[in-house]
Formats: sequence, structure tokens, C-alpha cells
Amino acid sequence: MWKTKSKKSTRAAASVARKNRLTRRRLGLEIGDRVQITDISPELKDPNYDLGDAERREMRTAELFRFCLGRVFTIYGFGRHGFVELEVSKSPIVRKKFGLNTIWMEPEFLKRVRKARKKELSS
Repeated sequence: MWKTKSKKSTRAAASVARKNRLTRRRLGLEIGDRVQITDISPELKDPNYDLGDAERREMRTAELFRFCLGRVFTIYGFGRHGFVELEVSKSPIVRKKFGLNTIWMEPEFLKRVRKARKKELSS
């Protein structure tokens, strides 16, 4: 049996997407911008956060976020809920300590340090 989305959930999703575009525009963030992580969620600041369960211990999420705090990364995309995609494993230091990782950050915790370079159109 096929399941269809209700009009209410479609409207809610559209509202979230619109709000995220406005937040992104207000902060002036674009794909390719270099941003510095200026802060992280309060729960991730707790050194015992990763000790909560086996999955957290294995993934070391809070430790990764704390390690990336203050570092500069490139924006690779934007999620539908307003989070910014950062491919942190492009940094050799992060990759050496944590392997391949992508993190999703709230845009309020980022500060743009360099605008994306515009690609030249060839004639």
C-alpha cells in the first residue's frame, strides 16, 4: 500500500525550508564559504556525553565536535532542517584522529572567514 504525505506535513516542511533559507541568507552563508566553528551545543561540551552508551563511545561525536571547535572548514551543503554540512575529514589533523567524518552544525555556531570563490564562466 502506498503512503502519501498529508497537506499539513507538506506545508510544515515547506515552512521549515523557507525559514532555513532566510537564516542562511541572513548569515550570508553559501556552499564553498570557509567558516570557523565558534561554539557547539551545550550537551556536546560535557566531557561525559560520549560515555552515555556504546554507540556514543564508538562514534565519539562530542569529542569530535570539541576537537573541531575554533577550526576552519568549508561548507559542502545545507540540510533541509537548516544545518550546515562540513566535511571535517578534509583537514589532515581531524582525519588522522577521527577518520572520515562529516558533521552538521547549526549556522549560529559558525562565523564566515572567507567567502566562496565564484567560478569564472568560459567564453
